Amino acid sequence: MKFKKFLRGGTGKATLAAVTAAVVAVLLGLNLVLTYFGVQKLLYIDMTPESFYTVSDEMAKHTSFINELKDDDRRITITFCSDPDVLMASQITRLTYFLALGLENMYDRVDVETVNVAYNPTAVSKYKATSLTDIAPTDIIISYGDRYRVIGANALWVSDSEDNLYSYNGEYRMTSILMSVTAKNRPAAYFVTNHGETYYDSENPSREENEAARELYYLLSDRGLAVKTWDLSREGDVPEDCVLLIINNPKTDFEVDETQLGSFSYISETEKLDRYLVMEQGSIMVAADPASLQKMPAFNSFLYEWGFDISGSVVVDDEYYMATDDGSHTKIFGAYDTDEASYGMAIYENFATLPSAPLMAFSNTGYINCSFGPSGGGNEDGSVSIDRNYAPFFYSSDVAKAKETDTDGILTDNVTHDAARKGRMDLSAVTTRMKIDQYTGEYQYSYVFCTPSGDAFSNDILGEASYANFDVMSALVENISRIDEHASLELGGVSMNSEKLGGKPFLVQTILETNTTEYNSDTMEEEIILRGLNSSSRTVLTVLVMLAPALVLALGIFVRTKRKFR
Repeated sequence: MKFKKFLRGGTGKATLAAVTAAVVAVLLGLNLVLTYFGVQKLLYIDMTPESFYTVSDEMAKHTSFINELKDDDRRITITFCSDPDVLMASQITRLTYFLALGLENMYDRVDVETVNVAYNPTAVSKYKATSLTDIAPTDIIISYGDRYRVIGANALWVSDSEDNLYSYNGEYRMTSILMSVTAKNRPAAYFVTNHGETYYDSENPSREENEAARELYYLLSDRGLAVKTWDLSREGDVPEDCVLLIINNPKTDFEVDETQLGSFSYISETEKLDRYLVMEQGSIMVAADPASLQKMPAFNSFLYEWGFDISGSVVVDDEYYMATDDGSHTKIFGAYDTDEASYGMAIYENFATLPSAPLMAFSNTGYINCSFGPSGGGNEDGSVSIDRNYAPFFYSSDVAKAKETDTDGILTDNVTHDAARKGRMDLSAVTTRMKIDQYTGEYQYSYVFCTPSGDAFSNDILGEASYANFDVMSALVENISRIDEHASLELGGVSMNSEKLGGKPFLVQTILETNTTEYNSDTMEEEIILRGLNSSSRTVLTVLVMLAPALVLALGIFVRTKRKFR
């Protein structure tokens, strides 16, 4: 009776209302707390036979180096480019999101963050290779200080020839990238010296000659590369931290002592370059005056072996040119290779597909014929697992023509008569060497970029904002210098729950309700439904989170009933 009387009174009603509000607030708070611990702290029971949602012991062993990183202010940040609910909705991103959260809980130095790039694209602008580079909502950025890698979510899966996913390769891929971005030696681009090249000496910043390579130095630094110099005549091979060698407008030939050829201990300069490409999966960028190259038989021979047959002529264009003081029409504009399957489109698609594509300038340039013949490449020395393939990068227009030069390299009025030297000609090209890694089954790449123009990396070309040269070359450097130095480790051989290729293969064939993956690059929609977390790996905490709204509703009904029948 006292309780009923209390309920009828104003104080009782107010108290009950306050208690109701407090209980609702507590339950809502409990909902948020349990959601946080259920996702951020990974309070789940992983009942998938592959242990998809658990960081394996092997990965923990291979990532233990994180605890040994030097005590500075740099942190490993794993940035997902979509909101958490979007990441959780797609199995392709969900597994990697949980993997990252597991690493965050395991290591104090690891942070996981999410950024909605659809609404806030500028938040990841510092990770773009060029002003037009697109970072997609399904991309993942792993960074450590000013070093980073951008990887698509699909790259952490293994698929068959029909794009059916059959193995999650995230642990191996994530580990190799973490090792790469935190490596003690910062990757470096080296200017080759001692042949009259134009280079930037970062150890001697007051050197007046540095000014001639200023823009190229900025380009390399913007890509996170240390910039150094290397004299090939020194004893020893190319430094281990080198991911890119730059040979910029050499004037004299590379050293070859013919009296020492055949000697076991003798290594010529061009052989050092070759070993660097073959043994170290390195990359080389060459910009050389076509007339000067004709006086460098050793270096010219090296380029020929890598696919570049360079003429001493100069390409002129009477329609697509920029006026010069001498009126020679030798400063011309190159044409993009718009074949969707081409190497060039993989680098500069964002530029080439614009309604008004920015211009790519070439000054005093020669042209290249592929020395591999019409096929453009093939097996290296009869090897079935190693290929060399030549790909044009930029062309001249169809109305361009090549003019001969005299013995001093001075342009003449004589147009070459070879039909191949008129019309569309290769103004720059890239040869890619591809080798299948015996441990991981992945391809290892070496690259040689060549453009027969001594002005290609000049300040006048790279520094002119109205041209696309700086951005295009920046994107190229990003592509050919991002070689993960740990990607060839035997992490995926017997480690990380896989017999080959790395990753966690599906142990239960019916684990996928559908074996296909639908991916729309325009809407960024992905669908792959994997049983495990959704059906069998929720804990009691997750159940409580789901019951919280029901408890609130039940309490509301109880209070309303008490008031109605008081």
